[in-house]
Amino acid sequence: MCTSLTLQTLNHHVLLARTMDFPVRAAWKPALINQDYYETALSGKRAIRYPYIGGGRTEENDQILVADGVNTKGLSCAELMFPLKAHYLDKPIADKLNLTPQDFLPWVLGEHASLQEVKADLAHIAIIGQNWLAGNEIFAFHWILADQAGQTLLIEPTIKGLEVISDSIGVLTNSPTYPEHMARFAKSLHTNEDLTELSQKSQQIVMSQKFPRATNTPTTRFLVTAINKLGAQPSRTQFEARNRLFNDLATVAIPYKPSMHQHPNFNYTHYISILDSTDQTYYFRYHDSKQVFSYSLSDELAQHTNQNLFLI
Repeated sequence: MCTSLTLQTLNHHVLLARTMDFPVRAAWKPALINQDYYETALSGKRAIRYPYIGGGRTEENDQILVADGVNTKGLSCAELMFPLKAHYLDKPIADKLNLTPQDFLPWVLGEHASLQEVKADLAHIAIIGQNWLAGNEIFAFHWILADQAGQTLLIEPTIKGLEVISDSIGVLTNSPTYPEHMARFAKSLHTNEDLTELSQKSQQIVMSQKFPRATNTPTTRFLVTAINKLGAQPSRTQFEARNRLFNDLATVAIPYKPSMHQHPNFNYTHYISILDSTDQTYYFRYHDSKQVFSYSLSDELAQHTNQNLFLI
């Protein structure tokens, strides 16, 4: 599962935030990726030009799998589950950089400085539905990206190929596709998909405090998050935005229940993270705690040269 959104503050900070909703068995921690290279499943080793910090976990052979991060150029990326809709190629393609779904985020963050660079490079890759370096799952992903310029990009692998959405409202959950989410959003607000109309309707809901109830479904989480984003006043500072994002995402978080241990495939919100593209700060809060861990990418790079490691 998962919910994500981007915000830009009045003091020109760009933030990407997300919930990490995943089955009980996973153990997520803040992670620093600062080695000279990363290893792909199908294309060997690739140089890391831009180290990054984010939320990660280990797979079977101690490979660190990162699900969201911000790099030294302020490019942020988060992967979210995209079940039933994600479509990958069956076999590697000649003359392309062949990546598995889990390789995509390291490719974005480790090799690119902006969304323009990512968009220009997408034609050179192919995402192949094969296993990563560890584990036996081929994850169905789509991605939300942001950079220091304040742009947001959604990338969805569908039957049509890698679809790039540059004019989104900066909200993403899980399936269905983003266009289908937007059609449902407009229908729920009894309007069209014009941004001005959606914003006005959302503002009315925020002022009345008559929000729809968020359930575990991606469609209701998209609806509530979109209303919160479009209907609220702009945040003045990154600190105000950080508090707002933690609060907004808490309303769509999936609570943990001890009974979930009897159902290891049940999802709950392991953590909420906020990535500041402007100053490359990573904020991380576990589901069962009010404590916020804060990490400056530049400080962590100075302390941990040429290392990949967990910071907790």
